[in-house]
Amino acid sequence: MSTKPPFTAVEVRRAASGFYEGHSVEIALLSKGIMVALVIWALVWPANANSNLSSLNWSLLEGFNAFYIIIVGLFAFFLAVVAILPQTGKRKMGRADEAPEFSNFSWFSMMFGAGLGVGLMVFPRQSLWVFGAQTLRQSAGRWYQTAKRL
Repeated sequence: MSTKPPFTAVEVRRAASGFYEGHSVEIALLSKGIMVALVIWALVWPANANSNLSSLNWSLLEGFNAFYIIIVGLFAFFLAVVAILPQTGKRKMGRADEAPEFSNFSWFSMMFGAGLGVGLMVFPRQSLWVFGAQTLRQSAGRWYQTAKRL
């Protein structure tokens, strides 16, 4: 029995011109149709969509939580090993005669901007809650009452 060719050898028809040039029209339209169907489902039957999607989310979290924790731990260990090894800091990215494209200040600025962008995309609900309809004093009063009951 011979081994089948890899999945990357599958021929996918791509558009030669137009909006989908270089991409598969069938795959693009299928994925757009799925997204539109999900949005319509959530708009027309919000309670049903909420319960089904919450159940799916819980199943995924239950099944992949340990895997995710292990992979993140292994990646953090790998990064620590790479940071500890002295020869990794001496590696030159690019050709030996090339100067770096960006200065250290530019790199730190880009990393800072990326961190701000992640914070703005991941944690917007917290800032909306803090600066929303409630004042800070009301929030602190509720927190105090809750902590006092514990």
